Amino acid sequence: MLKFIWTILILSALGAAGVVEDLGCTHIELMQRKGLPNALFPVRQDNARLDDVVFVYEDSYYYIYNNRFYRAFFSKRYTGEIHQDLQIGAPKSALTALWGNNYTLEKDGLVWQRNGYVVIAKLNKENRLESIWFIKESPQ
Repeated sequence: MLKFIWTILILSALGAAGVVEDLGCTHIELMQRKGLPNALFPVRQDNARLDDVVFVYEDSYYYIYNNRFYRAFFSKRYTGEIHQDLQIGAPKSALTALWGNNYTLEKDGLVWQRNGYVVIAKLNKENRLESIWFIKESPQ
């Protein structure tokens, strides 16, 4: 019984890893951390070898290429914690507190180039987080 409890505690600790820490993990590791996805669907590319598989968890989407998690999208309907207490609806100041004021403005939103990944945050008219992408620099 004690071994079972330790296993549950260890799996819970693994599940506590955030989206940034999970970038680059295998599809198996992602399922071990987050559980089974609510849904799966393909994202077709011009070349079938480049297709993605998307794991859906609530209103977040985890993109898998070549058995590696490399991109996540959190929609405006997502209600959970995204990264270090960040949630949809957070003010722009919460984003700059996490990633700083050194961002670029692009049509898709505010873009931060981090060490190994990119963050793209779309804000609404009230300057609050509407949706956010995390993209590993190289999916390989």
